[in-house]
Amino acid sequence: MPAIYSEQWYDALKDLINRSKDVEKNAPRGTYNVLAEIRGDSRSLYLPPDDDRFFVILFEEGKCRSYQQVSAQPPRKGFNFIFELPASVFEGIAAGYIDLIDAGLKGAIKVTGDMRILIRHAELVNALYRIYAKEVETVWPKGKPAATAISSVPQAGA
Repeated sequence: MPAIYSEQWYDALKDLINRSKDVEKNAPRGTYNVLAEIRGDSRSLYLPPDDDRFFVILFEEGKCRSYQQVSAQPPRKGFNFIFELPASVFEGIAAGYIDLIDAGLKGAIKVTGDMRILIRHAELVNALYRIYAKEVETVWPKGKPAATAISSVPQAGA
């Protein structure tokens, strides 16, 4: 079982995404370059403030072709979607305590890109949430986030 934020954890996510019939069925066709920016925050057990993680993800024809952490924030140009969220929200989603869609609607996840595509493919978002929250086995070396500690969803950038 891989630890959160490890290369093995990202590989396990990619594998689960690519084996998911729900993802394959609901993903838009074409190529989508995605940037995920996870911002360290004081509520996170794993990423303190100013310890940010950047992930470049390539979806092509309903498959996740690449899920890579990069060392520095890449230029934002060229990405179809950019997701920015506090680490505590990401960890709460991965632990199954924070609903991905609810976090997005409450502004905890800042999304840059064509929202019409996400709305049209809401079932894809649900399928991805299930993978993060319920299917990938995650080791929490510093402890799993406590559901009671996540009383409100922190805002992106907070």
